[in-house]
Amino acid sequence: MNLDPGKIFAYAIAGITFCAGMALVTGMLRFQVPNQVSNIFGTVLILMSLYRFLVTYLKPKPSKYRRQTNVDEE
Repeated sequence: MNLDPGKIFAYAIAGITFCAGMALVTGMLRFQVPNQVSNIFGTVLILMSLYRFLVTYLKPKPSKYRRQTNVDEE
């Protein structure tokens, strides 16, 4: 499996965001805000991390033809 630095960074951001969202939802990370706000923000962080992971994982690879010829079709 060939991982470039961009993919490693994207996976790391997704993991950190997921952990922060879980910490907010479970109450390990508390701020001076109402409980509902903390839960909503934690849920948004979790969903955003899942989206980031899936977009990175399912990103299509460039075709061999385009890499060899370096021609853009418009």
